[in-house]
Amino acid sequence: MIARWAISRYMRLIPVWLQVLLVVLVITWLAWAMIFNASKNGSLVGHNHTDRPLFRYFVDGNYGGNGGTTCCWSFKGDSVEVVWIFDVTPKDIDAGLEEEKHNATLPMPEYAQEDQYLHVHFLPENQVALAWSPDMQSPLSEKLR
Repeated sequence: MIARWAISRYMRLIPVWLQVLLVVLVITWLAWAMIFNASKNGSLVGHNHTDRPLFRYFVDGNYGGNGGTTCCWSFKGDSVEVVWIFDVTPKDIDAGLEEEKHNATLPMPEYAQEDQYLHVHFLPENQVALAWSPDMQSPLSEKLR
């Protein structure tokens, strides 16, 4: 009750025309953000198709872990940078292999409003494929088997 009274008291100190202007500005800003928001939002899902363990990866600086799913990220622009690091097992160390860091810049795949998951497929020969989907099933899974 006190908070309501305090707000009402302070609102009387602001001229009505300024209150209306502030409301119009806020509504305009929200509408602009909703209509012209070019970012794509979603979770990252990693799929490792290589014979090396994936230590960690990032898409435009957003952490993808070492596979699995991480949430919730925002992606802007027509392209993304994918950085990934292959880990080494004790067997790999004995064979002389070391941790490897790679990166690639790829075009952002087609995105629909209902899409929630950006699937990141790590392929042999340090290739990466991306695809959006509305669920945990990647549209590239069948093709990449």
